[in-house]
Amino acid sequence: MEEIPQLMPLLTVATGPMRGLGFRLSHQPQVIGRDPAVDIVVDDPHLSRRHVEIRLTGEGVSLADLGSTNGTWVNGLRTSGVARLTDGDVIRIGRTELRFFDPGVARTDPVGLRFGMPRQERRPTLPLPVAPAGATPAPADAAPAPMRR
Repeated sequence: MEEIPQLMPLLTVATGPMRGLGFRLSHQPQVIGRDPAVDIVVDDPHLSRRHVEIRLTGEGVSLADLGSTNGTWVNGLRTSGVARLTDGDVIRIGRTELRFFDPGVARTDPVGLRFGMPRQERRPTLPLPVAPAGATPAPADAAPAPMRR
């Protein structure tokens, strides 16, 4: 029987100049910062060159601030030392927000997060009404037509 590959956790850039990009985490510790030599380079002048380290272990994913100047925030709380990440966490480093998605325990959808809100909160897109050919559009200040039952 063929083994199904396990999807690795993902960090998605939610705000900042790199918005929309995603970074898969690996089993190796990864450093995030603005230095071109780090594992995940984030283009934000408010980041330290080596801002945080993220580790994937058997117990989960942890994030450690590396003595950054502007600090690291997880879900709005400043963190010092090591913080354990859970699916849906928001990490702010500099002026960049990253969203953490863990497919193993997912409560969120990274595609929904790209648009700024979890998938379950997105409203469905309804088709716009189309006037029949040759119809004249109503003036903008006209009262709406009564509903028929």
